[in-house]
Amino acid sequence: MSLMQIETLSIPDILQRMLGDDQVIQALARQLAADMPDLMITVARGSSDHAAAYFGHALMSQVGVPCLSIPLSLVSLQRAPLRLKNCWVAAFSQSGKSPDLIDSVQRLKQLGAKAGAIVNTPASPLAAACDTQILLPAGLEQSVAATKSFVAMLMAGVQLTASLAASLGIDRTLMDALVHLPTQVRAAAEQDWSKGVDLLATADKMLVIGRGSALPIAQEAALKLKETSGIQAEAFSSAEVRHGPMEIIEPGYPVLVFAPRGPEQAGTLAFVEDMRQRGANVLVVAPLGSAGADLLSATTGHPLLEPFTMIQGFYLMADRLAEARGRDPDQPRFLKKVTETR
Repeated sequence: MSLMQIETLSIPDILQRMLGDDQVIQALARQLAADMPDLMITVARGSSDHAAAYFGHALMSQVGVPCLSIPLSLVSLQRAPLRLKNCWVAAFSQSGKSPDLIDSVQRLKQLGAKAGAIVNTPASPLAAACDTQILLPAGLEQSVAATKSFVAMLMAGVQLTASLAASLGIDRTLMDALVHLPTQVRAAAEQDWSKGVDLLATADKMLVIGRGSALPIAQEAALKLKETSGIQAEAFSSAEVRHGPMEIIEPGYPVLVFAPRGPEQAGTLAFVEDMRQRGANVLVVAPLGSAGADLLSATTGHPLLEPFTMIQGFYLMADRLAEARGRDPDQPRFLKKVTETR
C-alpha cells in the first residue's frame, strides 16, 4: 500500500479531530465577525492555492465577503503600492517555509492588512509572520503528492466560513452539516472508481472540469494527474470550455467532470451531454442518485461539502492509476515535498 493511499485513508479521522478541536477557528470567527473585513486576500501556491480558492468561493457564497487570490510576485517582487483598508489575509501552506509566501504576508501587513496562517507544520516561519494561525492536525505527510494536508486546509476554510456565518446570524445549515462529514468521506472511500483507472490508463492528455465549489477540486485533480501519472491534464470551468478549449475535444478525448449538487450542476451536466455527443470519453463524478454518474461520491448534508467526498474518491483512484501506469505515486520524478520559491 502506497503512502499516498495510507494518507488518503486517514482523512476522515483528521476531519473528526478538527471538528472536536475547533476553539481556534471559533475564536477567529468571532474576531472577524466583530470587525468584518471588506476584503479577504489569499496567498498560496500549488495544492494550497486550490484549497484557498475553495475557501474564497465558500466565503463569498455564504458570507458575502469578496475574496481575491493575489499574484505573489506582485507583492513579494514588484512591491506594488496596494491600497488596503480593512483587509484580512489568509495564507495557506503545508510547510509554511516558502520565502515568497512569507515575504508577501509581511508586505501586506506593512500595507495595513491583518493576516492568519493555515499551516500543517508547527512553528513555521509563515505562522510567525502572521497575527494568528490555524495549525492543521494532519501530521507529517510523507508522500510528495499532498492529500491529507490539502483536505485539512479545505476543512479549516469551510469551518471558518460556517462559524463566521453562524456568528453573524446568517445561517447554521453549513455548520450543522459539518458534523456528518467525516462519516460521509469515509463512505466515499468505499466507492468503485475502477472505471476511471481503466479509461485513463493509457491517456496522455485530458481535461478536468468543475464549476463553482468544484472548480478548485478540478484544479487539484489536474495537478495530481500531472504529478502522479504524467498526464497533461488541464482544469477548466464547464462555462469556460466553450471559449476555446472545446476545440481540442474530439472523439475519444478523455474528460473528467466533477458535478456536485448546487446551482451549477444542471449546466455542467448539459455540457457533459454535449461532449458525449461529440464522442468524448467523459467520466462524471457525482453524488449517489445523480443521473449519468460514472464515478460515485457520497452525498453530503450541504452541496458545498461535496468536493470533500469527490476528492477523497479521486485521490484513491489517482493512486491506483499511477501504479497501473508503472509509476510510484509517492515519488514523482522531478518533484520534492517542500518547494521554496522566491
